[in-house]
Amino acid sequence: MFSERRPRVLFFGMQSNFSIPSLTALLESSVEVCATVLPASPVPGLEPLTIRRREQSRTPRPMLPLRNTSLQPSVIQLAWTRQIPVWEVTNLSDAKTVSTLASYQPDAICVACFSLRIPRVIIDLPRLGCLNVHPSLLPDNRGPVPLFWTFREGCEVTGVTIHLMDEGMDSGDVLAQEVIEVPDGISYAELESQCATRGGALLAHTVWDLYEGRAIPVKQDETKSSYHSFPSDEDFVVRAREWDARRVYTFIRGVGHWDRPIELVVGSELFLVRDVLSYSLNREDDCREVSERVNGTVWVECKRGWVHVQPIC
Repeated sequence: MFSERRPRVLFFGMQSNFSIPSLTALLESSVEVCATVLPASPVPGLEPLTIRRREQSRTPRPMLPLRNTSLQPSVIQLAWTRQIPVWEVTNLSDAKTVSTLASYQPDAICVACFSLRIPRVIIDLPRLGCLNVHPSLLPDNRGPVPLFWTFREGCEVTGVTIHLMDEGMDSGDVLAQEVIEVPDGISYAELESQCATRGGALLAHTVWDLYEGRAIPVKQDETKSSYHSFPSDEDFVVRAREWDARRVYTFIRGVGHWDRPIELVVGSELFLVRDVLSYSLNREDDCREVSERVNGTVWVECKRGWVHVQPIC
């Protein structure tokens, strides 16, 4: 299926479950991952270094699951299992960092969830470029947490994009995309998992296409681009009379279990909610109040339809 010589890549990721499927897919597709690079975590008693190699301990500490994700092996554990070097970095522009990574002579760099800005000196290291997995259909929904805005905007579809990185924010040429539906009631964790899994498979396929000369980069249409930053407090406020019921339902089901609850504003009333039970666009009963309380739950009238929520007591 693959040529005798394999593409050689550096993998940039994090101790997050979004990174795991991409690293796994690259390894399973016979891509040679020559090293893994992660943002450095502070080590008590040690001065911060620009780059350090993380050595495998005899009794590795168990990894805790991140918010909105399920427990699975960490990127570090997977790399060690495959005897792949793990480097932790604080400064990607530092000469020692650049020299260390350049010594691997990668064909490409693959990125799947990485918190440090990648400078031009690193982007230009591999001959084929730097590929990123982004969970939206670029150029729509650029930025650090696109799935939050997928839920916030009530989108019925999203997707994953594999694009070449430049110095902009998710603005490089697109190599591949795949559409993913957003069904009613799906949680952030479930949608993130789908994007991570399908994005990882698409990344591995695209690396081979790029390596064997089949990939065709397509410039993004800037007239259709949109960007969102990290959500503010106001972005967790929902004014029910301005949204239809499906959008309210989808948003609360998606992100209601983040670190803070959703503030659902209905006229002069405010409900703090983490979950929504159902929604209806055509309730048969004639309810003319702003809200109707039923056994500790509340039917809230929206711009169109009603949502059945359970406020925090």
